[in-house]
Amino acid sequence: MPPKPIITKQNIMDAAIQLVRDKGIGSVNARSLANALGCSTRPLFRLYPNMAELKKDIKAELDNYYNSFMESRMSNENRLLSQGIAYIAFAQKEKMIFNALFMNMTMAGSTLQDIIHAEWNRASIENAKEVAGLSMDKAEMLFINCWLYSHGIATQIVANNIDISIETATGLMTNAFQRFAMDIGGTTI
Repeated sequence: MPPKPIITKQNIMDAAIQLVRDKGIGSVNARSLANALGCSTRPLFRLYPNMAELKKDIKAELDNYYNSFMESRMSNENRLLSQGIAYIAFAQKEKMIFNALFMNMTMAGSTLQDIIHAEWNRASIENAKEVAGLSMDKAEMLFINCWLYSHGIATQIVANNIDISIETATGLMTNAFQRFAMDIGGTTI
């Protein structure tokens, strides 16, 4: 009789990410993971004390994937604009993962100030300050305007309400960035 395959945390993460990608975060449970792995639930709970711990690792894995995707597409020439375009591209490519990360209560309780002061957004705000010739307060306002605009486009894509090419989204984001910057008092870009 052949030995039973050993299930690793990486096997579990790979299966969980594929479940999220195919069916959404709500589809991830012990039974669906065991089924995807071709095993009982026992190996899962040998490696994880409970589903809450497993879901923490899934969230971390999704965050890492998202961060890699974003960083590979952002440019310091105009970091805020490229961030908005990359955010929309991520929504197009990974609708269910985007939904899990940004539409499934993960932002619950966040304020605009929390978002502005989040460490991962500061580089884009600093860059926008230089690119648009704004004070820090105005650069933060520009960030919020662009972030909300890109989030609106991205959520419409994920909700299957609009079909938009990345070229059209790039044009919309470029126009929005320029208009927001000028309205806030920045230089012509």
